[in-house]
Amino acid sequence: MRATLAGPAVLAVLTVASALAPMAVAEIAAPAAAPVRLQPHRAVYDISLDETGPAMSIGSITGRVVYELMGSACEGYAQNMRFVTETASTEGQASTTDLRTSSWEDALARRMRFSSSTYSNDQMAEQTQGTATKSDAKGAIALKKVPAAKISESSPGALQSVNIEMTKPARKSARIGEPVYFPIDHSVAIIKQAKSGARSFSGNLYDGSEGGEKYYFTAAAIGRVSANDALKAVPKLAGNASKLDGVRSWPVSIAYFKPETRHFDQLPLYEMYFRFHENGITSDLVIDHGDYRLKGELKELTLLDQSACP
Repeated sequence: MRATLAGPAVLAVLTVASALAPMAVAEIAAPAAAPVRLQPHRAVYDISLDETGPAMSIGSITGRVVYELMGSACEGYAQNMRFVTETASTEGQASTTDLRTSSWEDALARRMRFSSSTYSNDQMAEQTQGTATKSDAKGAIALKKVPAAKISESSPGALQSVNIEMTKPARKSARIGEPVYFPIDHSVAIIKQAKSGARSFSGNLYDGSEGGEKYYFTAAAIGRVSANDALKAVPKLAGNASKLDGVRSWPVSIAYFKPETRHFDQLPLYEMYFRFHENGITSDLVIDHGDYRLKGELKELTLLDQSACP
């Protein structure tokens, strides 16, 4: 979704106020030890304009997101996403944006390969490709000096920094001297927090987006658990509906901040609201850019086979 539908994902119906209280990060309880088992799947979301501010000249936005998650907890996970939107202005001018991303994280969430391409009106606008690897030694930030991260003590990367090797748009190296979550690891951490009964989660997120040179500070609020079978109503389930028996879900909101402006009185770059199911599937998606909001409705869901562990 982030995404990242992350996202990326990545991908709530709550205000983020509780997650943004000054003591929220330090007070996060360690997640429960209950394992998180992600369900490989292919999900299709229809995108539409939910609302827009009076200063915006947007007439309509329509589009579609196709997201795939593959792999297993023992071999790592790969995810692919294509996010296509067509925007029409109030004057009738139309433009198309096509974002294509893919990434792979190893089972220990210590190494990630990432690639993304953005097309504007069928012309390549941006391309990023590289590898990020966590190390156990703190280091100076080669990208930009920012304050030390506030991150939960339960973070798996509490003493880690990240080495980045870019191949596109140009060959270069960089280092982030702070602990970060990769996208799948970030999602798993949120689900663990939800399963433990926690109401908030905070952490840095690196997904290789925006030229591979940026990461975000994220603050999430987690709502009350629900055990309804809403996912079973989504088409394309075929004979796999039994895999969704008893799957719980939580309304989640995530606010994304620039690390250097992560003071709790600052507005986020954007927010995502969605229902997060404990198997990693996302529904009821809203992306709030401040001046306008997009809504994503889960229209198709195909459950894929879990890769066998040795």
